[in-house]
Amino acid sequence: MPVAFRPIALTTAAVYRVVTGGSSVFVKVLRRPVVPDSLAELVGQFPWRDEAEFLLSDFPLAPGLRRPRVLRVDDLGDRIALWLEDVRCADVEWDLPRFRRAALGLGRWAGRRFGGAPGRALRLLYEGRLVRDAFLRPDCPRRLADRVPDLLGRLEALPQAVGHGDACPQNLLVPADDPESFVVIDVTWQVPFPVGADLGQLLVGLAQEGRMAVDELPAVREEIIDAYLEGLRLEGRAVSREEVALGCDGSLALRSAFHSEPELAEYLVELGMACLSRCLGGTDRSHPAPGGGA
Repeated sequence: MPVAFRPIALTTAAVYRVVTGGSSVFVKVLRRPVVPDSLAELVGQFPWRDEAEFLLSDFPLAPGLRRPRVLRVDDLGDRIALWLEDVRCADVEWDLPRFRRAALGLGRWAGRRFGGAPGRALRLLYEGRLVRDAFLRPDCPRRLADRVPDLLGRLEALPQAVGHGDACPQNLLVPADDPESFVVIDVTWQVPFPVGADLGQLLVGLAQEGRMAVDELPAVREEIIDAYLEGLRLEGRAVSREEVALGCDGSLALRSAFHSEPELAEYLVELGMACLSRCLGGTDRSHPAPGGGA
């Protein structure tokens, strides 16, 4: 049976749940994306196979994180069907301890795949989707949009690490048989991102679906930055809190400020402007309150 989903990712063709004899399997079909001719040179060879390669890799995830079991792979050249464990999810709240556990695991993940030159994902986002879909809109927040090249420069100067790529709570399933852990799904863009970048989608994923109030985000942000930093330290990586905060806030502002509902967008614009106004090397214990000024 088809599974209801919003076709946001260019690389996802379809998802199904196959039920036989009282058991079920989740099937996700990846595809080589079709892009407009105007973006073909920019996009180049889009890494649409990254999720499949990650699921089949032997990269050791941090304690408390695991992949869904891969039952079968049908590689059809320009499409890949992944037959995966249909994870039974626990009906639990995303409270602060759960956010902290997720951020700790993401920090250890980054620590295990630390280093490398900046990947092109954020720049592609800016040069492609943001310019095309957002910057020409009349409600585009120009004060941030006009400074995005500066923000990209700040982000590319940070330490880099390969992480999840889209680590929102919706992609960190809480399994019913072990609700203190996470099953990671929809891993994408396996290239270096600024350290802390995975925290951005962790922070706003529920707010983007209307399941979390914007005024709850600052407290969660503080907790996940500290937990992620601890994860990096457990893997022997010496990174400052300010660098993690900048990677989180700057990447999040670039990815989500131009495509969110007004209240959330305002908060994200303030995060982005704060990144541009502060210098590296300090201790970051301040953040813009929702609706506050930069």
